[in-house]
This record gives sequence, C-alpha cells and structure tokens, in this order.
Amino acid sequence: MASDFRTRTAGAPWGWDDAHRRLSIAVVGATGAVGRELVELLVAAGHPANRLDCLARRYDKIELENRQKVPVRPLETTQDASAFSGFDLAFLCTPTEISRVLGPALSEFGVRVIDLSSAFRMRDDVPLVVPEINGAELAREGRLVANPNCTTAIAALPLAVVDREYGLDEVLVVSYQAASGAGAPGLATLTYELRREAGLPGLGSEPKSPFVATLVNNVIPAIAEVDERGTSGEEQKIQDELRKILGRPDLVVESTTARVPVERCHSVAVHLKTKRDVDLRRLRELLARAPGLALTDDPHGPRPRDCAGTDPVHVGRVRAGSRGSRSLCFFAVGDQLRKGAALNAFQIAARLSVER
Repeated sequence: MASDFRTRTAGAPWGWDDAHRRLSIAVVGATGAVGRELVELLVAAGHPANRLDCLARRYDKIELENRQKVPVRPLETTQDASAFSGFDLAFLCTPTEISRVLGPALSEFGVRVIDLSSAFRMRDDVPLVVPEINGAELAREGRLVANPNCTTAIAALPLAVVDREYGLDEVLVVSYQAASGAGAPGLATLTYELRREAGLPGLGSEPKSPFVATLVNNVIPAIAEVDERGTSGEEQKIQDELRKILGRPDLVVESTTARVPVERCHSVAVHLKTKRDVDLRRLRELLARAPGLALTDDPHGPRPRDCAGTDPVHVGRVRAGSRGSRSLCFFAVGDQLRKGAALNAFQIAARLSVER
C-alpha cells in the first residue's frame, strides 16, 4: 500500500501552481522533523530555491531525499519582524514560546503566517484549519492561521465525514503516537534505543530523550504534562481542537493518549455515538471517496509501517459498536509528519495564496 501512495504523490504539486511558486517563503525551524518535511514538500512541488529561505538556530544544511542540499541560516532575532521584509508567507515550525512572539509580529508586518505550534489554536480570532473540513475558515480576515495538533488532524478527517452524515453525539479517542511526535529528538532517541537493545556497536553518545521512560519495547500511557485532574496536555488538545475544527462546541470528547515505539505514524482507535442511525454501507462509501482519506477493507489494517510516507489518513476496521444502531468504531492511521503536520500546513498555504 505504502509504495503505491508514494508513487502517486512523488513530485505532486498538491495544488501548488506557478502563482504559488512566485511567493517568497520562509520556513522557520527548518531543521526540526516537521520543518524538514515541509521543505521536502515545497521542493517536491517545484518551489524555486531562490524563493525559499530556511531558518533555524544556527547555520546548517538540510539534505533532502533527492540528495539536494538546502542551506539554513540562523534566525537572528524574534523581536524584529522587519527581518522578514519581502516575504509573502512564513511557516513557523517553532516552539510555542517563539511562535507567540513571531506570529503576531509577522502578521502585523504584512506576512501571512501559518503556525504549527499550539500557540494560537484556541484563539477565537485565529482559524484552526484542516482544509478538507473547514477550509472556508481561511476566507476570514487576518493573516495568521493555526495548524492543528497532529493527532487531532488525523482523527478529525474521518470524524468530519461521520458528523456531516449522522451527527456526532460523543467521541472516545485512544491514540498510539509515534516517536516523531516529539520531533527530531524523539526519532533520534528511538533509533538509539533500538540499536542499543539489539546490541549493535558504535552507538555514539546517547541523545537527550524527550520521553519520561524508555520507549523501545514499551508504551507510555500519557503524553505531555498531566494536570491535577489526571488529564494530559495532549488529551486536552484533542478535546478542545476537535470541537473547534468540527464546529461542535457542545461535542462530548474523551481521549487517552499513549506513546508507542513507532517511527512516524500516529494511530487512533475511535469509538463514538451518533445522533442518527448509521448505515455502515453508506458510511463506507462516503469514507472511500472523501478527500484526504483512504479506506481499507483489510481486517488487520491500516498499519503504521505501511502508511509511513503517505499523504492520506488511512481508515479501517469500520464496524458497528455494541451500544445500538448509533454506535460506531473505527481505526485510523496517518503519517504524523505529513497530514499530521507539514502536509496540512502546506495545503493551508495553497488555499491561502489562491484566495488572497
């Protein structure tokens, strides 16, 4: 399955045309896992090198899958938006505290900003967008757009299909989140632990782990800090962001998030109740043709290993629940670095630049 999707999307423009390629674009935080993926997408879409500026903490180079090397220059300051003079668009793949400063400064300076941190997601005046679901939000005034949490984006696509047809009443989400959700340090830690577990020589120095425990051969049943109620930061994001993206502030959402020793795909097991009786045959037809989704009939799929590097959110195990005709279950897998982060931001950019 994975190779078919890679072949189909290799070099694809994803709606990126000559008008988009005339935009001057900055990718801030370009050497992180998501920033690198975003640069890969821009280059694959044919964006010219002289209109792409990659910034990070220090001088560096990003080596892409095609062996092309893209230079990276240091971000000199987060205080002076005039340093971005001449840019049409900036992707902020930056920590929340940096985005909070840069995002408003750049948008006020006239630069369109797509922020991939959690800094602005729940602000009423900032659209939180998954283009296939609520792309119309991009017509709102303002130059700042928020990209959703990666697990939220993956769960939201199939949930939106169900909500449009049958109306969601309650949603229970259990996530199985990959090491890539913790960025480049998470990927480096998983690689190191796998090699150490296998007894391979030449390990080098151990990276600083972003995880609270060893990840390899393990499951960590909370992601981010846990508050006094026992809710993790990741769980709160899923609950709040699903309501905003689906336009359902009344929706009952519960979630449990877990970190698993998978490289780069997040998975979600979803159990839900709807307002109207569900016709499973009809629902499968809708899921099969919905933009951004790929439906599988494999009774043991979808699986992260097969879905890595692909664009769609893969949905399977669609079945009736045990709580009556308005009860439903499914399993979904999406590449956290693509639709969970960089690809979704890229799709936002395509819509923004066309509509501006």
